[in-house]
Parts: sequence; C-alpha cells; structure tokens
Amino acid sequence: MPSGTKKRGNPRNRPTTSRYKADLQSKTDKKTESKKKTDEPKKPKGSITYPMQHARVMSRLYAFTIDLGLLMMIIYMVAPKANGAIFSNDSVAPNLFFLLGYFIIPTTIWGRTPGKWVAGIIVVDSEGRTPGPAAIPREMIGKLVSYLAAGVGIIWLVFDPKHQGWHDKIAGTYVVENPYSGGPQFMKDFFKTGKKKKADDAEDNKPTESDTK
Repeated sequence: MPSGTKKRGNPRNRPTTSRYKADLQSKTDKKTESKKKTDEPKKPKGSITYPMQHARVMSRLYAFTIDLGLLMMIIYMVAPKANGAIFSNDSVAPNLFFLLGYFIIPTTIWGRTPGKWVAGIIVVDSEGRTPGPAAIPREMIGKLVSYLAAGVGIIWLVFDPKHQGWHDKIAGTYVVENPYSGGPQFMKDFFKTGKKKKADDAEDNKPTESDTK
C-alpha cells in the first residue's frame, strides 16, 4: 500500500453515540415536562378562592397594553364600516358604552379582561374571589376618578404596598396573580406548541437505520 494513501474507515462502523445521546436527551426532556405538568396547580371545580399574591406593576402594565392594542384593532376594523355610528366624534354615547362594556362585562363575570387573562392576573375582592357586581363601581366610578385626577389614582398603585389604585380602593378590590391560567404558563404553552411541532417534523425526517445501510 502506498505511503501517501490512508485507509478509509467503513462508514457502517462509524460511532452513533451522538444519535443515541440525542434520543436519551429527548427522553429526559419528556420526563421533565411530565413532571412539571404534575407540579402545576390544578384549577379546582366550583367557586375559586385565589391566593392573595398581589400582581406586579409590570404585569398590570402588560395587561393594559394588550387591552389597548385589542381596542385599537377593533376600532380600526369597525370604524370604516360603521359610517359614524360608533368610533367617531359624533358618537360619544356609543363609544363610551363600548369602552365600559369591554372592561365591565368580563371583569364582572370572570374577574379579568382579555389582557389580564394573557398576563395571568385577575381582579378579586378581599376574600380572594372574583368581584362580581363590585366590578361596576370599580370600572365606572373608580377609574373615572383615577383618570380625572391627572392619572394620580392609577400611578398610586406603583407606590401602594398592595398595588391598589384608587379604583381598587373605592371598590375594595385587588389584582392578584392567577396560578391556574394565563401569564407565563400561557406563553410557555403557546411556544411549546411550536417547539413540539418542529420536534415532530424533525423526528419524521430523521433517517431510519435501514436508510443508513
């Protein structure tokens, strides 16, 4: 054999350690995910008393940003087709009715607007339950006073030890973390769906042992 030539290894005898490591890692990840699911709190049936873990200021700002974005989206889509019946300078009453309805109805029934649902926070009373009719004075009177006072009533929640704004104090409500839905867990589940799909696609495109022969 010439000295300049090198003996080529048999491709069938190449180590497959990396592939086995990937399979082992995949199994470990699945076990970790199943363990996390069992550790997550399950939403009880019937009336729920939420833990009084006061929501962070950034969570409330995040929820408000989402609600504001949804409102702007609705106005942008509906206003051109409404012919001035709503979302115009001449339709003050319908505009006010819509805005109050957006905040009052879901807060009264579920204790949260769509923005609060995504942010993982919820409005409760002093006993940790959804406020029900108490949401009406909170959204109508409390927020009106808070905004008319140059927004001081809203900024107040930043310095309040329980993160209550004036509208919360007027209605006797609190905004707390919701451990059962929304928030970081909602975002994790959302992105986890995309990761799972990519993993399934990679698994389908993975060459089998018969293909390598």
